Amino acid sequence: GVGPDFTKMESFGKVEEFAETLIGGLDRSWQRPPGVAAKLIDCKSSKGFYYIEYSLQNPGESRRTLYSAIGMASNGWYNRLYTVTGQFVEEETDKYASKVKKAVASFRFI
Repeated sequence: GVGPDFTKMESFGKVEEFAETLIGGLDRSWQRPPGVAAKLIDCKSSKGFYYIEYSLQNPGESRRTLYSAIGMASNGWYNRLYTVTGQFVEEETDKYASKVKKAVASFRFI
C-alpha cells in the first residue's frame, strides 16, 4: 500500500518531477562499464493518471520504448499505486507504437 498521506498522484509531485525521478532511478549509463541508458521522451497528467513515455537501452541491444500509465486507487482501507506498461523495440515503432499507446491509455479503474 501507499502511505495515508498519498491520496492522489499529485501527492508524489508534478508529473515532470515524478517522471524525472523514475527515469533517473533506472539510468545506469554513467557506470563503468555502462549499464542501461534510460531517457525520458514525454510525460503528461490526465484524469488522475500519469502517462510516461521513456526509452531503455542495454549496451549492445536495441533501444526499447516504454509507455506507462500510473494511477492511484483506494479499496476503502488502503491507497494503492497501479501501473500498466507496454513496450516495443525501436525497429518496430511504426508497427506497434500507436497500438501500445492506445492499449495503455485504455487503462481505467472500475
